[in-house]
Amino acid sequence: MDLHALIRAEAPLAEQQRALTEPVLTALVDHGVHRLIAPKRYGGAEVGLPEWSREIQELSRSDASTGWTAMTTTISSSLAWYLPQEAADEVFNDPRALIAGTAAPLGKAVEADGGYRVTGRWGWGSAVAYSSWVIGGTLTPVGPRLAVYPRSDVTIHDTWHAAGLCATSSHEFSLEDAFLPLRRAVWPIGITPGIEGPITVFPYFSFLAVGVASVCLGVARRAIDEIEALAVDKVPQYATSRLAEQTGVQIEVATMEARLSSAAAFLHETLSTAWDHAVNSEPTPDPVKARLRLACSFASGEATDVTQKAFAAGGGSSVFESSALQRCLRDGHVAAQHTVVSRRLFETYAMLRLGLQPDMSRF
Repeated sequence: MDLHALIRAEAPLAEQQRALTEPVLTALVDHGVHRLIAPKRYGGAEVGLPEWSREIQELSRSDASTGWTAMTTTISSSLAWYLPQEAADEVFNDPRALIAGTAAPLGKAVEADGGYRVTGRWGWGSAVAYSSWVIGGTLTPVGPRLAVYPRSDVTIHDTWHAAGLCATSSHEFSLEDAFLPLRRAVWPIGITPGIEGPITVFPYFSFLAVGVASVCLGVARRAIDEIEALAVDKVPQYATSRLAEQTGVQIEVATMEARLSSAAAFLHETLSTAWDHAVNSEPTPDPVKARLRLACSFASGEATDVTQKAFAAGGGSSVFESSALQRCLRDGHVAAQHTVVSRRLFETYAMLRLGLQPDMSRF
């Protein structure tokens, strides 16, 4: 079965069990989705980030939870570029191994022989339950680090009872006095990476914003697909014509398409500009970073509004569990709640343009 057909077929069961199904997880690994931006040394495809964004959009168009899982695991796999070779070999030599986690430095480390002892608890652990290795942002005596732990060190807490993205299994997870060797702790800013490449020049903290925006765009694209298909067949109660024949619906569908396509084009343009700097081994200028983050936040907001409008246009048909429109509505809104696509990023862009020196340290 085609990957996208499989994802769509399995989505209702994944929603019900709050986890991706085994056939979908296996297919994602078989297709190398989890290593799209990883180095070729570790079975990665090394795709450029504009292409990666389009892949995440299409996966999210099939199912948001699957697209989100692909997004988070591919971002996590980018650590293969940054880790020292010994650690990267340890974590990534198995080409089928998944890695996921949370960057927030909620782990507390104390010095130990050869590394640290770490205790902590993290939220938003998308795909951690499926992974062989887990990233937990950790505050060490020398500063914050992205630290990698074997899954056997991690306890997962069943906390992901959410309105949308239900099958991402984004549970909380914790460590208790786990040993972290120095080689498996890295900060991807201002270091010499283990493997050189454009990825390591691209602004690291923009990865997730691009990924979240891509998921939102994919969900909205699915919502438009669904309302167009419904409009061709549905005659609303007490009406004499199909939705497709009603002027108001026609204008709404056209407006949704214009808004979504515009937002996607803005994201692609700004991402391509930032990626060109990375390919040329040039640091990304602050105005380019700020514009990229503006595009991510704008795309997420527009996608959410489009999804809402598609749901509303479907009328009573949209509210049933059998309708993909209700799942798009829930998934799109949950994805767009992520802080990395907050409308606060509008302020940062405007402040920079107006000469007000915003804090760019997390861009």
